[in-house]
Amino acid sequence: MTTLIIGAGVAGLSAARALADAGHNALILEARDRIGGRVYTNRDFADIPVEFGAEFIHGNRAPTWDWVRKLGLRTLHWRKTDDAMVRLADNSWLTMTEARSRYPDYNLTRSWDLPDVPAKPDESLEDYLRRLGLSETQLTYSQRAFGNASGEALRHIGAQQALDEWHDKEQGEGDYRILDGYDCFIGALAEGLDIRLNTIVEAVEWGGQSVRVHTAGGETFEGENAIITLPLGVLQAKKVRLSPELPAEKQAAIQGLRMGPVIKLIYRFSQAIQPSSIMSVYSALTPPMWWSPSFGHDTSSHIWTAFASGDYARELLKDGEESALDKALSTIRKEVNLPNLTPLAAQVINWPADPFALGGYSVAPPGQSGARAVLAQPVGNLHWAGEATSHNAWAATVHGAYASGQRAANEIVNRSSWAN
Repeated sequence: MTTLIIGAGVAGLSAARALADAGHNALILEARDRIGGRVYTNRDFADIPVEFGAEFIHGNRAPTWDWVRKLGLRTLHWRKTDDAMVRLADNSWLTMTEARSRYPDYNLTRSWDLPDVPAKPDESLEDYLRRLGLSETQLTYSQRAFGNASGEALRHIGAQQALDEWHDKEQGEGDYRILDGYDCFIGALAEGLDIRLNTIVEAVEWGGQSVRVHTAGGETFEGENAIITLPLGVLQAKKVRLSPELPAEKQAAIQGLRMGPVIKLIYRFSQAIQPSSIMSVYSALTPPMWWSPSFGHDTSSHIWTAFASGDYARELLKDGEESALDKALSTIRKEVNLPNLTPLAAQVINWPADPFALGGYSVAPPGQSGARAVLAQPVGNLHWAGEATSHNAWAATVHGAYASGQRAANEIVNRSSWAN
């Protein structure tokens, strides 16, 4: 039995690895000239690995830790207490520990110690927080941190998605960077798998006893099953024709979710812009989130990454990528009080413009908290994986994509066992 897997991102690689381990044949078709999808470690920008895509392990119990430990990869805990500086509403410039202890209104937006009030079915996170009594200042803090990290403005995030994430304990706590590079994990996951790069899938014929996949290069591949791991933005744009069309419920789930616009702006400086103990900056300007990939490395490089999503990303990109770099540079100059700061190199990672991603990661908007579960369900001999098919608490994460690939593979293995 051969399973065709569309996409060599984390979900596709995870699915193929699980199938191979179960003795099943899997063929991965990947449009890019590399594996990893939205995990993309660059080793040319500096003398250390710099993540142009996904960067963190979210939670000390995320399933990807099994691979990290097996491979002996070095990691760094982003503590965000004494290694983060925060710009407060009154212009104070404090470590996060100081900010949380001195400003209860700020601390609430970090602890999320909120009343146990259920969300309304069609309620946005912004409306929910207003209903709980958060002030405009607190809503701003919430957008700068949680909203930006979640990939969209608070008004576009369903309150239920946020509550699912805040209440989830399975993945554990904390954020961690892989100092050796996320590509070490990706490479190990892919080892020995049958992967065809530069293979752009244009059409999928499914149903009956087989799946036939047609590529832009004129090739046709056939298998008993297929696992679709295409990013949500690509599914929404209908870049791949499915014949027959998907059931209305599946199409509604695809279109009901939202692909958050996410960008990174990465700079290499000749000088330190913060004390060596500081890894990150929470700015009151745009973009609101900065961290240093060189933190924790034995290097003379001074690398800083700005992360922007939602309205922040749209504002930065409205006049083009070069303008976005200039705007972000202006922000960090002001926040660290270095008006003449000039980078040695700068790079925009524009995921919304990437034709094989069309965005950063998925968001469940108001009223769509159940759409991911619908998207994850098999349809005939088509199976579905990718971060958008994970439950709300694990969506938009590498470990969510990894777990979704394992799930899709198990569906096929279990169905095969039942059929036999």
